[in-house]
Amino acid sequence: MTSRGIALALAVLLSALLTGCVETEEVPEPGDEPTAAAESSDFEELSGAKIPDSAESVEVFSVGDIDPFPTYVATFILPSEEDAKAFCASGDIGNYFVVADGELSEEEHERHFIGETELVDPWTCSSAKQGERVDRSVVFSFPEGERVSVWAITEEYGR
Repeated sequence: MTSRGIALALAVLLSALLTGCVETEEVPEPGDEPTAAAESSDFEELSGAKIPDSAESVEVFSVGDIDPFPTYVATFILPSEEDAKAFCASGDIGNYFVVADGELSEEEHERHFIGETELVDPWTCSSAKQGERVDRSVVFSFPEGERVSVWAITEEYGR
């Protein structure tokens, strides 16, 4: 279950406890599959990060129901590690870090829609800034020498 799904479930439970009654309706889980193609501008507007002009094979899609809290995933290839660092800085996404032990958790593979792709020397950057309701997370892999595979996700969450 995603953090958004957990937050939603906790909100429903808290509401039921505060009103003294138990809801019998099941809360639907947010979609875990890409639901529609989206524009790069959708991703950029929510994340605050600009997909570099040097990016190749750019694909952007939404996940689940985008109302009221949209989630967008962008995948693309960058020509260099310098471009990857610049992407993290473009929207103050976060610091550019090597992945501990060189392996990303299965949960993070699923969250970023990496699938069965084997990550080579993975790095990440992420942020969820105080005062904002947007979580940003990026995974980088270096399978083709200096070229960089990128999986980026941005999602708005409730208060």
